[in-house]
Amino acid sequence: MKRKNGDRNAEDKALIKKVYEHYNGVYGYRQLQLVMLQDHKVWMNHKKVLRLMLQVIGIRSQIRRKHRCNYVSYTGNQVAKNILKRDFKADAPNKKWVTDVTQYRV
Repeated sequence: MKRKNGDRNAEDKALIKKVYEHYNGVYGYRQLQLVMLQDHKVWMNHKKVLRLMLQVIGIRSQIRRKHRCNYVSYTGNQVAKNILKRDFKADAPNKKWVTDVTQYRV
């Protein structure tokens, strides 16, 4: 009868929400569990953290998108102008320097 009134997970929910907001919602349930163990010395099963996050509190981690290189959008800023126009012969030494940089990511 006494258990019906109280919330057994009130402290756990408060700690999860505090850690979640401290890291701006970036961490998911696995990382939250590790942070709570390391920083707050509280061991909580990862399944419980997930259940409280999704079902009870209703918070989710932000999904970080992978950076995709779209070459078409970058061509305007990264392609150098063709000054030599395939005229590689120079009148004197050290006038024209060229190299192949296709293997390097810039």
